[in-house]
This record gives sequence, structure tokens and C-alpha cells, in this order.
Amino acid sequence: MNPKKIIDSKQAQLMAVIIIAASVVGAMIIGINHSQNLQKAMAQEVYQSAKSTTTETPNEYKAASAGSSMTGAAVKIVNPNQTTNKEFWINTVHFDGMTNINAAVKCDTCPQNTPLHPAEQPPVNSTIPNGGGIKITEPNKAGAWDFRSFTFAPNQIVVNQGDKVTLHFIGVQGAHHVITVDGVGNFQLMRGQINTVSFVANNPGIINYVCHVHLPNMVGQILVLPTAKV
Repeated sequence: MNPKKIIDSKQAQLMAVIIIAASVVGAMIIGINHSQNLQKAMAQEVYQSAKSTTTETPNEYKAASAGSSMTGAAVKIVNPNQTTNKEFWINTVHFDGMTNINAAVKCDTCPQNTPLHPAEQPPVNSTIPNGGGIKITEPNKAGAWDFRSFTFAPNQIVVNQGDKVTLHFIGVQGAHHVITVDGVGNFQLMRGQINTVSFVANNPGIINYVCHVHLPNMVGQILVLPTAKV
């Protein structure tokens, strides 16, 4: 075969391959540009649609933050009790501080560890107010002594003007109490007894309930809130 014809044939084949490759690359570039333009058009359409149908509300960010922090939590609306009948149970109790004139020593055989206290001397009796509400038991032969303070639990109650209030006094601690409720009356209360008094809180202000055996600290108060003016 003629060598010149062979070379011309190879050159023609190479040229055809180059043209085909260029066509393919051009088609790919056109396709990519078309796809990008289509995506941009769709994005603009969606954005314009969303912008036209939704408006930013005040405190939207705060609302979203609050919502995200309460994920899974249900928000409930609670309506307070509107009854005018109020009932309370008041316990007579005391607090005890137990200590020793000698420092506490660690006990390795005790069933439970307790905080160790340093050596403590009882204060001079003149520092304790009169009335029986606060008492000190002098050190025994082992050096142990006690400090006791009487109180009501609860010692503060809140009601509204016009409420019917019922108080149940319960003799839990303290062998004997003499209690007065301002404007209602007075009575004795022994351990294990329950004494009930009722009244209508007509006027706003403070109603005291006091144990005369354990003053000055065994005192409670009923706060009567005034009726809101319409």
C-alpha cells in the first residue's frame, strides 16, 4: 500500500476523534450550565414564593429558642383554685441542736458516719430569751448538752379577704401548748391532740397565732390580702 495514503488515513481518523471529543466536552459544558441555570431559577422561585407567603414575626428568634429548649416538654396552662374555703394543718414542732463539751471522736464501729463537731461550751443563760420557746439542757456526765427551739409549721399562711379559713392545730412535739388566734380565741393543746378553729377573714392585714408557753419564737402569721378592686 502507498505509505502516503496510510498517513492521510490516520490523520483523518485522528481528526475525527478530536472533533467527537470536542463535541462531547461542549455538550457536557452546555448541560452543566443549563443545570446550574435551572437550579438558580428554581431557587429564586422558591425563595420568592416563601418570601411572599411568610412574614417574620416579632420575637421569632426568642420563640424558636424557647421552643428548642423545651423539646419534648408540654406547656400547660394552670388555673389557680378560686375557692374561698381555705384549710390548713399546723404542727407544733421543735428543732434540736445536740453537741458536747468534748470534741467528737470518729467511731469505726458505728452503723453510720456523722459530721464530727469540735468541743462546744453552752452559752451563758443570760443569752437565752425568756418565755420557754428556747431551752438549753445543761451538760450531762458525758458532756452532752442540747439546744431546743419551738415553732409552728407552717408559721406563715396567705389567704384572701373574705375567705373562710379553717386551722387545724396538731400537738406533735411539746407536751403542752396554750395557743391564741387573734380575734378568734385561745385554747390548750396537748401532744396527740388536734384543735380546730374557723373564721372569715373580713379585713386585710395580719392575724397572729401564738403559743404563750413557748415565746418569743413560737409565733405564726396569717396574711390576709385585700380584695382586688374591679
